[in-house]
Amino acid sequence: MHRNIRVLPLLAWVFFCLLQAAAPLLSHAASRTVWVGIFPLAGFHRMENGHAVGYNVDYLEQVSRYANWRVEYVHFDNWHDAADALEKEHIDLMGGTLFTPERGKRFLYSPYANGTTYTALIAPKGTPFAYEDFNNFDKLRIGIDAVSPWHKNFASYAKQHGFTPPPLLPFRDLAALRQALAEHKLDAILTTVTALRDDEVILAKFNPLPFFFIGNRSNRALMEELEQAMAQLKLEQPDLESRLARAHMWRSYQTPLTKAERDFVAESPLLRVGYPPNRKPMSWFDPATGEARGILPDILRLIARNCGLRFTFVPMNLTDANLDEYFVRDKIDLCVGAMFDPCTKGNPVYTLSSPLLRCGLNLYGKNFFDIPTASTLAVALPQNWLGGRAYMETYYPATRLQFFDSTEDCLNAVVENKADLLLQNTLEVDYLLTRPRFKDICALQGRSGIEEARVGINATVPPILLSLINKQIMEVDEKSKSQIISENISAVAGPLSLKDMAYEHRTLLAILGELLLFPLAFVAYVMYLRRKNRSIAQKNERRLTNIANNINGGVISLAANVRLDIRNANSGFWHLLDYGDNPPEKPSLADFMLPAEAEHLYRRLKQQRQENAAISMELNLRRKNGLWLPALLRCTWSCDEHDAAQPCLDCVIVDITEQKHMNEQLEQEKERYRIILEQSQDIIFDVDTEKAQYTCSPNFYTKFGREGTPLFAPDGRPRNDQVVHPDDLPALAEMRRRVRSGERTVFGVMRIPTVQGRYIWCRVQTTRISKNDAPLRIVGKIVDIDEEVRRRAELERLSQRDSLTDLYNKTAFRERVMQNLPTTVLNGKTHALLFLDLDNFKALNDSLGHIVGDNALAEAADALKRIFRNADAVGRFGGDEFCVFAIGITRNAITARAESVLQALSMHFEHDGKAVDITASIGIYVFDGSETSYEEALQKADNAQYRAKQLGKNRYVFHDDPLTADELAAAQQRGDGLGGFGF
Repeated sequence: MHRNIRVLPLLAWVFFCLLQAAAPLLSHAASRTVWVGIFPLAGFHRMENGHAVGYNVDYLEQVSRYANWRVEYVHFDNWHDAADALEKEHIDLMGGTLFTPERGKRFLYSPYANGTTYTALIAPKGTPFAYEDFNNFDKLRIGIDAVSPWHKNFASYAKQHGFTPPPLLPFRDLAALRQALAEHKLDAILTTVTALRDDEVILAKFNPLPFFFIGNRSNRALMEELEQAMAQLKLEQPDLESRLARAHMWRSYQTPLTKAERDFVAESPLLRVGYPPNRKPMSWFDPATGEARGILPDILRLIARNCGLRFTFVPMNLTDANLDEYFVRDKIDLCVGAMFDPCTKGNPVYTLSSPLLRCGLNLYGKNFFDIPTASTLAVALPQNWLGGRAYMETYYPATRLQFFDSTEDCLNAVVENKADLLLQNTLEVDYLLTRPRFKDICALQGRSGIEEARVGINATVPPILLSLINKQIMEVDEKSKSQIISENISAVAGPLSLKDMAYEHRTLLAILGELLLFPLAFVAYVMYLRRKNRSIAQKNERRLTNIANNINGGVISLAANVRLDIRNANSGFWHLLDYGDNPPEKPSLADFMLPAEAEHLYRRLKQQRQENAAISMELNLRRKNGLWLPALLRCTWSCDEHDAAQPCLDCVIVDITEQKHMNEQLEQEKERYRIILEQSQDIIFDVDTEKAQYTCSPNFYTKFGREGTPLFAPDGRPRNDQVVHPDDLPALAEMRRRVRSGERTVFGVMRIPTVQGRYIWCRVQTTRISKNDAPLRIVGKIVDIDEEVRRRAELERLSQRDSLTDLYNKTAFRERVMQNLPTTVLNGKTHALLFLDLDNFKALNDSLGHIVGDNALAEAADALKRIFRNADAVGRFGGDEFCVFAIGITRNAITARAESVLQALSMHFEHDGKAVDITASIGIYVFDGSETSYEEALQKADNAQYRAKQLGKNRYVFHDDPLTADELAAAQQRGDGLGGFGF
């Protein structure tokens, strides 16, 4: 009976564990399958390689986590087919629907919109009409989808801007509209901005319209679940819709230049941009190149590439003249890095743009610094900071400002107590705080703000420049900004300077200095001791007597014989053995010891007598009550004045009962901690800052083949060892900074080397254990995430590569070229674009089969990789079309490369008795800086390749090569001038 009662709790625990293990399966089984209809709707949803993708697909993925749905997608050709299926209850839900009263009667609408798009007027690239060119809009031939609602929006837009809308020509669908556009039957089409393609431009963008999910009116429960999930999403992820819109409908954020703005850019001279030359990494003058560098100049250069403006950068010395004087004296047209002052109502000399860059602004001081309420503090500011003085005078009027040449000089002033605080943004300070001499500097809590770096524009410049720059600032994406920030911080965060290394090793340097001064100090000290020797000796005798009576033990004098006779013993020794003030007569130490210990002590005395060395030994002494007492015996040899032939020892005996107990507990704790480290799956490390000890679990050696290198020194500061990949040093420095600043738990991702030199991606987590804000321990773990990171990197690489040839695909190739535009010809070197096509490739596929054709394409790709450099880009555009972008090359060199390509791609293939010869036709366009876009350069290379085909194939033709006599005759016979050859 009792055994059954004990078994019941065990059975209950097993049943609970089974329920826990089955919970995910039960949850999945209970999830609801929701069938969602999708149809081609640009940006919102489409089918790609058999999978649904788009804004709504990603949105419903988030919804399903809250509503416990399992979403399945059904594809339809258009909205009407999907709506009919919804009414017939073949599907449960569909998205991408505008609201109309008629649809509101047929379907249930979600209470919240799940996306917004703009009505747009779209035309082919190269159209003579400009953005919002209202004077010419009434001349346009505009097509529209016959069933779309865009005509009402266009009529309202025309009325708002005062032009007469032309008649809209209806077509069956968007494909028919684009076909008419290609046949020049239309000038533009009226649709949504998300339908914009790379070969098209926006002429107008207006009237944002919300899209909704709709469901069958009989399925209210489903729509209520959707409503609850969408409400939860808006509460917990308020930026979700913005993130999805920028990912899938980024064209909605594009606003092209108007005709007036385009004309201004075309006629604008070289604009002089003033910048502070000593604000790393925001902006600085690079003496090596003689150019402006930094985050702000690089963002302006990106804007220049996007819109066509031309900038030259002028360093400003604000100690000689303030910003207003630079504008008044006509030294600059613009200024980058001006800070917005909310108290300034307006400046007649210059105007400010929208924020070019926002970053955190903090007051920095030494650790535990508190701002006194009734004192005037000295605040350090960089001399060349535009707006720093105005900010301090506005928000901290009682402070006293001190100006220095750079932010690093300001930090030195705080360290040396020349200033109390520093005002600066986080980008300029955080990378400096990793240096040892600034380890005590941190941001003051509750003393933060925002620095908005803007562009100041001279009041004499036409006002259209301000609107143009503001528009371009809006189009700079955060990814580009983040890359610019990262590159510039890496450029200025260099290795430790000699001053930093001297500061870090100041203790060693101080020791060396002390060693040099030690002989002099020693001589002086010896002389001092001699003068006071007599008085000190007398005082010491009295003190030794008092100390001997107060220690936790006793003092005795022993004879160095077998019995270890006790000659003298103080009262503390006899109280230790419970004899009190009545010691035994003629005692010996051996009477109170174990015989083996007494014999061992006597042998040691005999061995060490000649060396005259001190003796220390743990032993057990028997008390008067018969119990044994653990004790520590320390003895030194001394001479007996009465019996010089018989040596004696002066000894101290201390009770170590408590120490023995504590040592046993400590050993047990060490063993328990060691077992925990060995059994953990993750790599655990522990830094004891008090004892200056570092411990790492043994599986570090298993993972990396070497002993663990501490990420932190025992005092919590970073080590100088290269313990991670060089590219991950900024991440390691940031992690250490956060630990030093007092954050309790910090995460970081970095690569750690193995003993073979291979790097493994790891996630490192540290937790700081503090007492009174001082670190006692830093405990952390290292988790191997190498497979996950490398799999994600491989997927990203595959998305940019052609699966057959491993060359860039068309999209990735375009991005690679765009990174190197616009082009500047320097010393005869420029860029070149080669467009090539394999001659007789169709005959090869038809005669010998697609397998042989694929082999031919692979061999052609390998040949192109061998001929061109790693810095060049080689891409496959589909079929037998290839394109090469050669960087920094002369015309003679590109001619030699083209001849090598012709020779390498002259190939012969045979199969089953059939043979086909393959050659190549190459068109070459050499960049001269006049091209306006990548598409224009590609078209010119394509035209040159067409001429190579016409001239007999197996050759290369430059775009600017003069026409042959046969080509001129053929052109005159056709009567088309030279247009057929791309001129």
